[in-house]
Amino acid sequence: MDEFTFNYIIDTICFLFTTLFMGFWSLSFYSSTIVLIVFLILNVRYILTFLLLILFSSNYLIAQEGSKIDLKNVNVGTERLPTIFLFGEEYTARERDELLRGLLKSKFYRPDLRIIINLQEFISKRVFSFRHKGPVDIIIDGKTLKNENRYNNSTIYQAGGDNQVLKLLNEVKSVRIDSNLNGILERRVLKREIKSIDDQIGKLVKNIKPEIENDTIYVAEKSQEKALRKFYRMKNRQEKRFNETKLIEINIITN
Repeated sequence: MDEFTFNYIIDTICFLFTTLFMGFWSLSFYSSTIVLIVFLILNVRYILTFLLLILFSSNYLIAQEGSKIDLKNVNVGTERLPTIFLFGEEYTARERDELLRGLLKSKFYRPDLRIIINLQEFISKRVFSFRHKGPVDIIIDGKTLKNENRYNNSTIYQAGGDNQVLKLLNEVKSVRIDSNLNGILERRVLKREIKSIDDQIGKLVKNIKPEIENDTIYVAEKSQEKALRKFYRMKNRQEKRFNETKLIEINIITN
């Protein structure tokens, strides 16, 4: 083997070893280029090979860059499910819009109102149902909604009510279901008053011994009958207020 052939083999081995070394250790393209330029200065015959290597490496780097995902430009919120804050805790509520639509168009101030909505915890993914029976307060951006309003008064607004509901749903930023502290305190007071009236009715009935058939009261003395009827009217009035007292408030926030 002559000296030229021997040097050619040695140079080739060095060239391949240098290229593989840079690939395995993930040197930058520009650092690799500097090393190869030095090598080519000593070996002019490898210029063509070097140019091919540049073309291949450039395409590879471009392909790598194209496969990266820039999380700063990904809007992860676009697929976020709607949520509800229930007594301060946030839960996933897939049916939130249906709940709000039903509430806004309902007689939400009536004692026979029923609310059922499925919620899911974020971490455990546990699913459960929140149930409530009774009237609620609806507050939109700090303003309490009147019983008859643009959303549920079909006589005045007719089809316009549906448009108003849809517009509101598109603007909702947050929904919170909380206890109504004023309603809880009011119920406690009313409960004591109803018990007091019951006690007075009991004492009066024990003294006059009336005959009661359904809603009809028979008493010998008209004055005692009048007093007894008065207590019953007071009791019925307080019981009505008790049933209409709102223990839950639903806050809808759009700004």
